[in-house]
Amino acid sequence: MVYYIKPASAKPGKKYPAVVCIHGGGWTAGGADVFFPHARYFASRKAVGISIEYRLVKFQGPNMQDCLTDCKSAMRFIRAHAVELNIDPDKIAVMGDSAGGHLAACLGTINGFDDLFDNPSISAKPNAMILFNPGLDMTEPPHVLNFIKSQTMLGSNLNANLALLTDKDMVAARALSPVYHVQAKQAPVLLMHGLDDKVILPEQSIRFADSMKMAGNQCKLILLPNTRHAFVIPKYTASEATVINAITEADLFLKSLGFLHGQPTLRLSDPPAWVIKAQVKK
Repeated sequence: MVYYIKPASAKPGKKYPAVVCIHGGGWTAGGADVFFPHARYFASRKAVGISIEYRLVKFQGPNMQDCLTDCKSAMRFIRAHAVELNIDPDKIAVMGDSAGGHLAACLGTINGFDDLFDNPSISAKPNAMILFNPGLDMTEPPHVLNFIKSQTMLGSNLNANLALLTDKDMVAARALSPVYHVQAKQAPVLLMHGLDDKVILPEQSIRFADSMKMAGNQCKLILLPNTRHAFVIPKYTASEATVINAITEADLFLKSLGFLHGQPTLRLSDPPAWVIKAQVKK
């Protein structure tokens, strides 16, 4: 499912950049509504704000590969309908958080995993990537355990451990690991990662950034001190100021690429709309 909001001043025939948001939730939870506020913001910045849904991993149901397949289909749908959506098909950025960051990075780096009914002549690759605390190596704990539990042959209540892994599992996990698929001439990337992230370690973003730069690709890495996982999601783990900072950095990155113009417009509310949960003690 693709949800979108156009700039208020959008006119028929005019083309705008698009920011396609992909939600997190460990591939098993979450929904497009998490990024509706972000889509509205980028629409206010004269881009088409989009948030997509994809099949969630379930026992004997969709697996992690299906999540990526759905995201590729969504990208092709957006490009195929660029005229009616007022989108410039050469200025489509993807923005993802956590598992959504993983899927966004996969779109920019990994070939294959296409739906049989998709038109392969329409590219599913983004023109820019904005990755917030993304999973980039599915061969490392804890992601490799999430990966093997995501496969349809394993029960959701399985206490997975590394001893269960086969060579076939590792090949499949590597195939879904963006860090192993970096090549020259891939889309520019903004990477942001909290240094207090215990869910996905910041070392993954550091490795990916190093690989992108070695390949000659544009990659900006921002490491945030005293910042936990999912810092771009309102009213979750981060303060309002931290969330605004993350979105502002994304805005400035898109501006540097010529996607957006003018200055970011987000401002901290007074008093702040929320505080970090960890600071609230009884």
